[in-house]
Amino acid sequence: MADQTVETPAIAPELLGLPLGQARRVARRHAQASVEFKLVDSEERMFSVVRQYPEAGDALAESRVINVEIATRPWINYLPGIYQDADEENADFLQRFLLISAHLTCGVEESLEFVHELFDPRITNARWLPWLASWLAMPLLEGWSEEKRREIIQRTPELYRKRGTAEGLRLALRLFADVNAEVHEGEWPYPGLVIGRSSTIGKDTVLSPPVFVSQCFTVELPDRKEEISRERLRTVQALVETEKPAHAHYALVFERTEPVYERVPFLHVGKTGRIGVDARIGGLEDVPATQDEEIQRLGLGR
Repeated sequence: MADQTVETPAIAPELLGLPLGQARRVARRHAQASVEFKLVDSEERMFSVVRQYPEAGDALAESRVINVEIATRPWINYLPGIYQDADEENADFLQRFLLISAHLTCGVEESLEFVHELFDPRITNARWLPWLASWLAMPLLEGWSEEKRREIIQRTPELYRKRGTAEGLRLALRLFADVNAEVHEGEWPYPGLVIGRSSTIGKDTVLSPPVFVSQCFTVELPDRKEEISRERLRTVQALVETEKPAHAHYALVFERTEPVYERVPFLHVGKTGRIGVDARIGGLEDVPATQDEEIQRLGLGR
């Protein structure tokens, strides 16, 4: 019988006494939960959690939301006495009206306390990622996931520092093209042209200006040449042109596959092989026999 995976519910962490900003981060780190708060009049420390639901140790619902009450002081106490001495009905209205403003400004102190997190791409809010990327002159494409955006922003300084090196090129290809390529410095795949021996015209010959091998490198891709898409190839070429030194020459090298030959049984003359029909001894090619009649007809025997 196959083992069944049982998902255990998340448990609410202890948030009582924590400031609102710290309570949010504890809930996210320990239970991947969010916090919804409500301000209440309390003598406890300002903006600290005085009550939470579910309580610490209880299982969270699927929504993973923890409701908390945050201590605050009635803002009406900070107003001139003429407003505090109003009749009970008007004072209650003014106090409830000021509570709205307190809710709106409560997040300001939290943002100031944790302002350093805005500059950390690993934990900042997703809406701040384009702003962080603009500081680094790194455009973010719409098709990238949030995790990929965070990693690219985090490693952009490293890309700038390693630009023009083999390590930087490998990193750029992995981040922007999802290609795990190998970069080999001081290599050039075209040793020279020897027709019929090391090169075949129309297959593996390239006309190029003179190059110095010390200024050349190859980018080995984990793709077969006949299978790689045109879009992927253009992306790789654009990245290499952007990241390589201006004076360097490069060549793309694709995955090589060994030829597969049909399995041939052991030669048994007259049974599994017939000399002159489906078997030969030595030679690279089957050269058809030339008949004497054809030679005479073509006039080649004179």
